Amino acid sequence: MVEARLEDLEKDFYSLRDSKIGEKHVLDKISHLEKEADSYLSPWYAFSKEDGNVYPSQGLLLTPHDYLEVSRVRMLPQDTLLQTLRLRYFFLELFNHPYRTHFLNETTKSKFQAPKKITCRAIETALLSGLSLSIGDLGASVDEGMKKRIGRTERYAQGPFIKLGRQARTLFSGSASPDVWNSAAALATMAASHCIASLPRNGVTSKVERQADLAKETFSWLTEMEKTTLEGHPQKAIVAKHWRNNISGTVEASPLKAVERARILNKAGVNTFRVYSPEPNADTIETVRLLRKEFGSDVEIFAGQTVSVKQAVALEKAGADGLYVGIGGGGRCITGVRSGSVIDWPGLLWQLRGEIEIPIIAEGGASDHIAVSILLGASGISVSRVAAGGTIESPGGALFCVDADGKLFKPYGGEASARTKYLDGKLLPFNVPAFVEGETATAQISYVPYVLPTLTYNLHLLIEDSILAMVFRNVKSVHELQAIDPSPLRQATGFDSYQRSTH
Repeated sequence: MVEARLEDLEKDFYSLRDSKIGEKHVLDKISHLEKEADSYLSPWYAFSKEDGNVYPSQGLLLTPHDYLEVSRVRMLPQDTLLQTLRLRYFFLELFNHPYRTHFLNETTKSKFQAPKKITCRAIETALLSGLSLSIGDLGASVDEGMKKRIGRTERYAQGPFIKLGRQARTLFSGSASPDVWNSAAALATMAASHCIASLPRNGVTSKVERQADLAKETFSWLTEMEKTTLEGHPQKAIVAKHWRNNISGTVEASPLKAVERARILNKAGVNTFRVYSPEPNADTIETVRLLRKEFGSDVEIFAGQTVSVKQAVALEKAGADGLYVGIGGGGRCITGVRSGSVIDWPGLLWQLRGEIEIPIIAEGGASDHIAVSILLGASGISVSRVAAGGTIESPGGALFCVDADGKLFKPYGGEASARTKYLDGKLLPFNVPAFVEGETATAQISYVPYVLPTLTYNLHLLIEDSILAMVFRNVKSVHELQAIDPSPLRQATGFDSYQRSTH
């Protein structure tokens, strides 16, 4: 009986992916909403404003420290917004299809399988010689081609999910970057796509009161999304609970301050926390220990940035459910330059194999090298601009800046940019920002004809990348990919990197 039901769900999932059937399904489901366009679009227009005119989400925000050429601001045409919401609705339906959430629940029931120690001559030789390998220095060979072909759509139907903390999640996690995640729409959309979504503690949400209010607004968005995306879903309550657990509150690596912030966020409904400090320190360990003492087993705790095997082991012992690695290496980060630090987290990922039994989320350029990051031992990959930048979900909503060439964009600076330091109030006399470790650039809207500016489309591409990482190594899961021994990882040459990119 169960098998037959699962078979029916499988057929329905494949039908939803059919170009004509899927499009008709979406239009049929939301046509009544589009007829009442004013009320349907009202939540989007409510935060599609310049900052100062919207709360608690961040509006379209410009500061004296951006140095960006902005000729004017412009709202997306209503027709474009409606088309974008259609695509968003489709992907949310796809991500939450009952056939797919069946595998989500099965993965949640399973035990996390940490990557074990395996052999890889390229990495082992580099570590022995003291050579620092950055993520772009590596590539991976393909499978020998002697097994039955692995299906891409089947892998998509199965997530791919991984036990990331206490429940199954998609591999991709929202970073703590305020310029893409200080928006209830972005957080809720990420969470409803089965990804961890971090409430930033920088920028306009540096004060816990606004951070907590943003959490409440995010949960309100999720409640409204349940009414449409999960309408008629056989496991609606279970899936909705998964969504809520994906909302993570970022707290400082300062034990007493972190507990105080976490208490307020917990009262707002947050049950997952990320202890975040970009510098190496023992306070992160003590903060995890105190949070675990305060909340017991009622919450999930992720911690970083982890910089050594010794620290990772201590964090696991203190009660962390997962770790973050990766200092520097992000698209706008200049920490490596200013501190003279190599971007060596790939080597740390490799060394952590077999040393801890909790998952690791990689930052600092991992989203540009998904297959390699997973093969190294990452169970999750943190994303910022690549997921939410230049979308209707990010701060500003459907309101965009326009440059001199008429291109639409939103400012993007990261956690340690001059604009974020300004917003945090971390200024020296004469309006000089202190310890700037990031540049401010733009997150442009896509001008590819069939691409519409929604986070869900960007996430779909990232999911496809993770599936291709498995398909080309002929494995069915992330665990199988990480268990290939010897590893298919190879040190790449400059010409290899050139050929892998379009040229």
